[in-house]
Amino acid sequence: MGINEFTTEEEYLSLMHTGALLNPRLDSTFKALFTQATEESRNALKSFLEAATEQKIASFELAPNDAPTEFSGQRGISYDILCTFDDGTAADIEMQSFNQEYDYGKRAEYQVARLETTYLKKGDNWEKAPMVFQITVLDFIYNKNNNKAVSRYAMRTPDGDELSNALNIIFIELPKAKLLEQNLDENTLLENWAIFLKEADNQEKKDLILKLTAKEDGLMQAQKSLSSISANRDLWIAQYRQEIADRDKRSSISAAIQKGRAEGIQSEKAETVKRLADMGLTEKQIAQAVNLPEEEVRKFL
Repeated sequence: MGINEFTTEEEYLSLMHTGALLNPRLDSTFKALFTQATEESRNALKSFLEAATEQKIASFELAPNDAPTEFSGQRGISYDILCTFDDGTAADIEMQSFNQEYDYGKRAEYQVARLETTYLKKGDNWEKAPMVFQITVLDFIYNKNNNKAVSRYAMRTPDGDELSNALNIIFIELPKAKLLEQNLDENTLLENWAIFLKEADNQEKKDLILKLTAKEDGLMQAQKSLSSISANRDLWIAQYRQEIADRDKRSSISAAIQKGRAEGIQSEKAETVKRLADMGLTEKQIAQAVNLPEEEVRKFL
């Protein structure tokens, strides 16, 4: 059900009494899913991290979300979920539920670079520079040039030679996960995670989620964690308010685009009218040429 189907917050909150699940694609729910002090939440996060980093993790800890700043005026960074592993590896997990039309590639590069500089201490050899991961889950299409739900980026030469494996960026584009639903046994674990995050709260996809959770224990743990936090009234309130904010933001962006287009059309018409007038055409002839009433043409002259 869409946010526009509810007229009040209390009406929306009644969903939690129907067995509905919170939307794991919204920031507040996504963070709560992975950061509860419960066994299922911790196991779910471990499974997701192993799927994203493609390595076994002996142990990990949640770290402070705010990156330290090195000088006055430096742009701060607040990570959604930041983890450090027993071997020194660090991973930042971000959830982007709404496309704000900025360069997510550069944003990810900046974040992973800042993450790398956090853990190397003065006097350390360069060999101690840790492997770091910036993992971004996107609930929109980022790369329109392919249908891959999971894309991995690292620093390489054009012919594929890797400079180092220190900086790693993973993008998970959830809308593309629909193409993976018929291949659960052939998918990577991270691809099945993409399906889960896209459809976990969709009542019409309960059978699909059941197949996923029966296949992967990490996803079973995630389902248990999501069910548990879906009884939390505060999280439902947070979700309602975020959905309202996202809806209003989309409306504002749409209105700005429409206004810009309208102004652009008006500007083009004005230029055309002036150019035709310079060519010696009469107001009547110009009006016929640009399909405007003569009184509108006079406004541009």
